[in-house]
Amino acid sequence: MPTFSDGKAAVAVYTAVGVIKNNNLETAFVCTNVDSAPRDIGVEVFDETGVLRNSVHAGNGAFLDVSPGQTKTVDTSSSALLHEDAIITLDLTVGNLMNNLRNGSGRVVATSKNVSCTAMLVDKFHSICDPAAPCNNPPPTVANLPLTRVP
Repeated sequence: MPTFSDGKAAVAVYTAVGVIKNNNLETAFVCTNVDSAPRDIGVEVFDETGVLRNSVHAGNGAFLDVSPGQTKTVDTSSSALLHEDAIITLDLTVGNLMNNLRNGSGRVVATSKNVSCTAMLVDKFHSICDPAAPCNNPPPTVANLPLTRVP
């Protein structure tokens, strides 16, 4: 398990299978600190070769001292649909050497297991139209990405 940049050790909280960053489909992780004290929260992503593509220790995909009740969102790219607090930058020197994740995986890590998360695959470019305004945009793709809690 990684250590956060503030020196605190991480524990695995969730795993995800099917992390995508490809053809304008991105993965978003939304996590809330449900503990009574501030906690560090991070997301690690792995490509289809199983290689870790970001460093939580370097702050890539990590949030330090997340307050109780606070929610943070980290994506594999910005999207028109969601607010992102951070974007994961893939290390292009390892794994498949490309700026994409095809059939990848992910892991939510934190300094406490008292973190609640969800993940989704989202269309990078489309957003939901205001029903009061004319709009011919196609609806965005949003699909749940199941997370498995680590015991």
